[in-house]
Amino acid sequence: MDGDLFPLKQAFGEFLGRWYASLYADTQALVEFTQRGMAKCVKLAPGRMIDDAEAMLASYQKDQQGPRGANALLPVVLVAMGRDYTATGGDWAGRQAPRKMVCLTDEPGASIYGYRQAMHDVRVQFAIIAAEEMSARSLAAQLALFFGDPGLNRRFYAKHTFGQYQLQMPVMIENPDLMFAVAGQSKTMTVLVGEITLKAVIPYFDAPKAGEDNDGTTNNPPGYPRVSSVSIVQAQMGVEALVDGAGTDRRPPEA
Repeated sequence: MDGDLFPLKQAFGEFLGRWYASLYADTQALVEFTQRGMAKCVKLAPGRMIDDAEAMLASYQKDQQGPRGANALLPVVLVAMGRDYTATGGDWAGRQAPRKMVCLTDEPGASIYGYRQAMHDVRVQFAIIAAEEMSARSLAAQLALFFGDPGLNRRFYAKHTFGQYQLQMPVMIENPDLMFAVAGQSKTMTVLVGEITLKAVIPYFDAPKAGEDNDGTTNNPPGYPRVSSVSIVQAQMGVEALVDGAGTDRRPPEA
């Protein structure tokens, strides 16, 4: 019940964890960066921070301490997801799926639920902040290289929960060509910023509300009632036929 963006943030953090684990340390600062641990190196920043990356760093450093002062915390990578909402354009298939009835498992006793699907454009920004240029450039290059691998990193999956069910929904990277620009530079600091867009598939489910008829299962939640058989009248022949739940016409054959 944390909202549709929380599974995306969690999955994207795990995605960046694979990047961090693959880093090659080609400067002394990156040797320390790779040993510090992902939780202290890559931080999720609130909102969009591209216009004030150094202020975001100051806020991040406020309660931090290190044996060599503030620069002991550098390099650092700040990541921010936009708070705005943008529906994916019509040129992407599956961007909006109207409501239909689905089973989330093929096991016996599976329940039927209503299902809708949306696809969001989620903008993600990176601010790479290092005490010197070479470490900043190396991190930017290796992050761009990671995103540019179409075989492994063009998509990842976010885990969404509905009752007892967990679904892996795809998140596609719109354009893996990640480029960085200088957003701040001094004798003791280099700030590089880049941006990328994620295409996130978000599921929306519905089930019978409290007091409404359901299928009587112990599933969480119970699904919509199944129709075992209905009678229909064949319009042209005026003959009543029995149709079972699978849609099979069980009318007796003509003599």
